[in-house]
This record gives sequence, C-alpha cells and structure tokens, in this order.
Amino acid sequence: MGEARMQGIFVSYRRQDSQSAAGRLSDHLKEHLAGVPIFRDVETIEPGVDFLDAIGRALQSCGVLIAVIGPRWASITDDKGQRRLEDPNDYTRLEIATALKREGVRVIPVLVDGAGVPSGDVLPPDLQSLVRRNAIELSDKRWEYDVSQLVNTLRSVLAIPDPVPEPTPEPAPVPKPPAEVRETRHRYWIVAAVVVLAVIGYAIEEPLPTDIENLDPLADVTQSEHDPDRVTAVPDLPASVPLLTGLWHDNEGGRYEISQQGNQLIIQGMSPDGYVSGSAVLRGSRGEGAYTLNGHPLQSSFVVSPDGTRMEVAIRDPASGERDFGVLIRMR
Repeated sequence: MGEARMQGIFVSYRRQDSQSAAGRLSDHLKEHLAGVPIFRDVETIEPGVDFLDAIGRALQSCGVLIAVIGPRWASITDDKGQRRLEDPNDYTRLEIATALKREGVRVIPVLVDGAGVPSGDVLPPDLQSLVRRNAIELSDKRWEYDVSQLVNTLRSVLAIPDPVPEPTPEPAPVPKPPAEVRETRHRYWIVAAVVVLAVIGYAIEEPLPTDIENLDPLADVTQSEHDPDRVTAVPDLPASVPLLTGLWHDNEGGRYEISQQGNQLIIQGMSPDGYVSGSAVLRGSRGEGAYTLNGHPLQSSFVVSPDGTRMEVAIRDPASGERDFGVLIRMR
C-alpha cells in the first residue's frame, strides 16, 4: 500500500469581507506547516474547472476547514440587495455547510478585524451548528501569538509532528590578530607583569641614581625556566634590604599586594589583563623574580630607589626572549 497522503486545510472566506486577512493567514500556514496542502478557493482552482466540483474534491482531502469571519461576513448582499448567506448556492455557505456535515472534518471559526461569532438568528439552518464551534480570534496587535496558537491546534488535529529544531551551528573560529597586534598585546602583557613583580607604580620623570639603560639585570638570573616559582638570590649585593610590604598599583588600574619576609617577596594581584602571582628575592636595592600572568611565565629584575618607593624594572619573556623596562611606585 502507498503512503497515506497528509490531510489538508481549507481556508473559507468572503473576498469583500476578509480577503487580506485570509491571504495573510494562508501565507503563515504555508510557512509553519510545510508540506500540508492549503486550499484557498479560486487561488488554487485551475482555469476551466467547475468551482463546485473543485470545492467538493478539496473538502474530501481536508481534515480542517477554517472559516475566516470578518465584520461583514454575514451581512454582505448581492446585486439585488439579498444577503448572500441566504442564497443556497452561495459558495461560502456551501463550503462551510459541506464541512459541517462531513465526518472527520474539524470546522474552526477564525475571527478577524474585531468580528464576533454571528448569532444563530442570522444564520441559515445548515450553518446553525457553527455557533457552537469554539472560535479563535486573530488580532493585529498579537497576530504572531494568535496564529501560533492556531498552528498548535492544527498540528494536534491533523497529527502533524512538531518540527525538529535545527542544530545550533558551531561558532566560527576567532581569527588570529595580525602579527603587529599580537606583538603589541604581548608587550603590554610584559609591562603589566612588571607592575606585579616590581611592586607596581606610576611613571616618574626624575631618574634614579642607577643608570638603567646600562643595566643588564637579567644576565645573572639563576632560577629554572621550568620552575618559574623558584627564585635564587643574586650573590654579591649589598646586605641592606628595603621594606616593600604593602599595596601597589600601576597606571593602568591594576592593584597588587606585596608580602615580605626578610629578602623574600610574595606578589599577588589583578592586572588589567588578569590574575598575577609570583615571588621575588631582594639583595640590597636589587632583586629578581619569577611569576605568572594568566598562566604565562615571565622573569623580572629590578632596582629599588633609596627611599623604597620607586624602582626601575627590566623584564624578560623566557619563551620569546623579548625584554622591556618600566618605572614603578608604591601606593601611599
């Protein structure tokens, strides 16, 4: 046996009363009930075909008739002034009366443009049962919602399965920034990390006694690049150690806390680019450290000012070999 054909929907309406609403509704049904035959009077009747025969055949294959009723649906008259609804050959009357008599056809009155269900005293005998059918109102203000409720009813009546949602597409991969952008961003990473290790601060115009341009503070770094949290003190430096415990910040809004025990420093804080954590060793006015910025290991070497409020810092990225310098100051 062949596959059973899906039952269709017959849209009945009066052109002088609700043509626009019926057309809009039909378009919506075609969009949301794909594959369901929609019959809408003359629009789907081929030229030369008997209108009554076409209506009869269409109703035979339909499981639902939607009677679109506008404000003038029951009162429209013909050329002689007689109400069309009183004419036994009126097409709209024939469509609905035939569907009401047919077993297995659901007749749904759909009210548009503020219309109400016609009272029984204005309907001919073969349409009297229409009054007892529960109607659905389609309002312009809530059209999408009202039509969605009608579509849900039609799915239930015609046993149409709910549509399968389309799978969510995978997000497109984020393209890598150009090389010059990556270089600038990486440089900022290093500068932000300097703030952490060197106790953070604002740029100061007055130079320190140390000539930072001739300083190579990373030349004697002895910590293992494979263990960035382990730092070894720099030998042969003065014994006096400045007290650096306290809060520090950079000129980009980062905030950091330094804890000091003897010549050992522990640094934690939040830079503009993320969380930073590490340690450093002081020997006199100089020191060096290892730390991470968002998990990226960096190394630093610095020189503290005599009053312990500023320092010149040199930093290095062990992965790329890049170097940079900065000036930092304590929060008061």
